[in-house]
Amino acid sequence: MRYRWPRFLAFLLAVLFAAALFPAGAPAGEKPAVSLEQAIRTVKENFTVPKEYTRFTSGYSSYQDRQAWSLNWNAPEEPGGSFHARVDAQTGEILSMNLWKPERRPEPGLRIPAVSEAQARRTAEALLKRLIPERLPDLQFVAAGEQPIPLDSFGMFAYSFRWQRMVNGIPFPGNGVTVEVNAGDGQVTSYRFDWRKGDFPSAAGAISPEKARQAFDRAGMLELQYFLPSPIRPLAAGEEQDQKQRVQLVYRLYHPSGGLIDAMSGKPLEPPGRWFGGGGADGRGGAEMQKMMDSRSAAPAPVPLSPEEIKEIERTAKIISREEAAAAVKKWVAVPEKLALEEASLAADWQNPELHLWHLYWRAKQEVTGEPRFMSARVNAVTGELVGFDLPSLPAGPEQPGAMDRAAAQNMAAEFLQKVQPQRFREVKLDEYSSFSEPGIVKEGQNPPVQFFKYRRIVNGIPFPGDGMSVRVDTVAKRITSYRLDWSNLTFPAPEGILGVQQAADAFLQARPLTLSFDQVSGPSGPGEVRLVYQPLAVPGVPASDLLDARTGEFLDWAGKPLSQLRRAHRFNDIAGNFAEKEISLLGQAGLFGEYGDAFRPAEKVTAVALLRAMLMAKGELFDGGVPADQEILKRARDRGWLKEDLPPGGTVSRETLVKLLIRMLELDRAARVEGIYRVPYADAASFSPGSLGYVALAWGLGIVKSDGENFAPGHEVTRAEAAAALVRALQVGISETPS
Repeated sequence: MRYRWPRFLAFLLAVLFAAALFPAGAPAGEKPAVSLEQAIRTVKENFTVPKEYTRFTSGYSSYQDRQAWSLNWNAPEEPGGSFHARVDAQTGEILSMNLWKPERRPEPGLRIPAVSEAQARRTAEALLKRLIPERLPDLQFVAAGEQPIPLDSFGMFAYSFRWQRMVNGIPFPGNGVTVEVNAGDGQVTSYRFDWRKGDFPSAAGAISPEKARQAFDRAGMLELQYFLPSPIRPLAAGEEQDQKQRVQLVYRLYHPSGGLIDAMSGKPLEPPGRWFGGGGADGRGGAEMQKMMDSRSAAPAPVPLSPEEIKEIERTAKIISREEAAAAVKKWVAVPEKLALEEASLAADWQNPELHLWHLYWRAKQEVTGEPRFMSARVNAVTGELVGFDLPSLPAGPEQPGAMDRAAAQNMAAEFLQKVQPQRFREVKLDEYSSFSEPGIVKEGQNPPVQFFKYRRIVNGIPFPGDGMSVRVDTVAKRITSYRLDWSNLTFPAPEGILGVQQAADAFLQARPLTLSFDQVSGPSGPGEVRLVYQPLAVPGVPASDLLDARTGEFLDWAGKPLSQLRRAHRFNDIAGNFAEKEISLLGQAGLFGEYGDAFRPAEKVTAVALLRAMLMAKGELFDGGVPADQEILKRARDRGWLKEDLPPGGTVSRETLVKLLIRMLELDRAARVEGIYRVPYADAASFSPGSLGYVALAWGLGIVKSDGENFAPGHEVTRAEAAAALVRALQVGISETPS
């Protein structure tokens, strides 16, 4: 189950892009087997297009071996909404469907799905039987989505289900079906069907898994690296020290093949047959992980400082002038003579506020033929060091090859770096895979018009991809058009107590075993042939990625946090028939009470820290990337005013304490402490602790805690099932008690 808004934005951009490329109607001379009218009827026979979506447009696309109709319904009036579908113009099969309906913002509080996951899956399966009955024998259910539901969210949330294609008993992860079902009304909101036409190679003669593993090890698929998680926001002045301590030692899947081994030759599947990175275990390709790892190269635009701020900085630090900064650029780079310095701004680096950079911009004041029209550069405002520059390459034309091969271009790049950064150049090493990051369509035997080189910083003999230098060479004009320096003042942990590469590979392949499968290779011209490969596919339900902690062997996410500790949906396997099965299942879907994985242990006594952790998570506190220590959980509960008793973290929770915690969570503590206005229907009210009557009365009146109907039993040790049921009831109360 997941948020849908980001997905809708991506979908909307895709629709707009497709509409721009493919205008309505099939091109002249091309008569599709399925007409536009037939495509519309097929969609409306299988899905309900909201009647208010009256604005209709269509498009026709022809690419590779597939022709498709694109159908779009939109609501012309506020609050809007859209329905999009694509239909194969040859077979009439529905390829995709996306429904977006704006929802009213609900009141804060618990939002209980009206449809269970089991019901949603039955809806998805019924859809497959209706749309692609002949494909069902070749589909294998992979897994439901692991994203937990937000209990106090607003907006649409959905269950996601995925089936992958099987060909002669061999999985084809790139083909299959994905269905999403709205948890509120049970309506299908998204459907995607990928099915390649054509032949598949035979598995006869394929190498064994053992030989595939040997090839994996020989190729050095896993590389020991230093890794610095990129911050999601600029660092404040007091956070740099913490940032320095975040450098981690990791093993990373780092190879142009992305871990794919050709099952016939036993060799890694590398470009030009395939892009750098391959297919990631978590649905992202290795190329996407590369973007995350190198996200520092896509830093936010600088925020210029005001004249007053610049004066203050100049007063307290030795800042060079803009003229000196421009001279520092011209020392190393030939600025085209027709360009004039038009703008210069001083700004703090977004990651290191103590680092100030001059950002310089040259532009041509009139049209210039055969020369760049603009140029930008960055200079360290204290040292005068050239940090980077960009000069656009002139269009060479599709038929004009580069005048330099890669070796000559590399010599030019190395000579430049040795002059600009003589000391640091001795601390970097060329990333041999960097050439695969910018593929282009080049005729055989031709040199590409642009060559890109990335040099990674080496610390303690270990590469740190976050730091280094990069150079772009225009091989037509024979000049350097881009240079970038990334160099941090960080503390690097010593490479001690780490796993050997063989141990790391064992841990990696245990969760992502090399699996005989089909993969459609891709290149600059798009999808190509299907190959039989061994690829590291994640075991369903086991969190995995391309990063492995070099000391613990745990998989990490892009922020360097253990995947095993990330919040995920739980499908408890020991709650069937329990009185609180529905409530426990809901909390499991939200990622709560996951101390024992997918076992809940309903009859076990709940501990104080387990209950408070669940309460905090239910109210929006995030513990992704590592569950806080028990004392930290207790501290957070005290800070919120929930916990006033002295509870040991591992101690049990009495029923009397339970109601106090939940009533305080509902911010009714002040009302509960009012004396002399409460009565309860319990025969053992005289046994309540002083000051507890109000809490018990409110919990009884609001239906949060149920006892045997006669006695409250304040000292009863609450089970995990009882705690879960009471927590859900309290969260439900939160809706009606909160004004809209």
